Amino acid sequence: MSIAVSVIVRPSPGLRLLHAGLCCCVLASAAACPGVLAPLACVVAAICGYVCGQPCGIAMAVDITAVGQFRTALYQHAGTPLRLLDGSTVWRGLLLLRLGGADGSVRSVLVLPDCVSGAELRALTLACRAAAARSEINAPTL
Repeated sequence: MSIAVSVIVRPSPGLRLLHAGLCCCVLASAAACPGVLAPLACVVAAICGYVCGQPCGIAMAVDITAVGQFRTALYQHAGTPLRLLDGSTVWRGLLLLRLGGADGSVRSVLVLPDCVSGAELRALTLACRAAAARSEINAPTL
């Protein structure tokens, strides 16, 4: 099978900045909370949110074959073939791909405009829409 689209999805600096800003806002809200337990809960929530909720910081290769089969790779390790699942979001400026494997595992891939170049985002969007049409998945179009 030939590769129709091959894209390297880098971590989104904008998403990392938004995540850090949200955690800072939760931490700052501790100053406005009355009592002792509420500010402590805000501080704990901010720290846990920052440590546990960080977006993935690893670049990922996404390959889509001509027949609509997906393959993701981390650290140059090839993954198993995946297919596009229902619930994927394919918009012009945002792709949230839910990819499922043969073993039932589900992997989510977030592609924002600052993760790839403009040409790569257009090619990936078109390939995802074609794969969704081929597998009869209802993907919203904007």
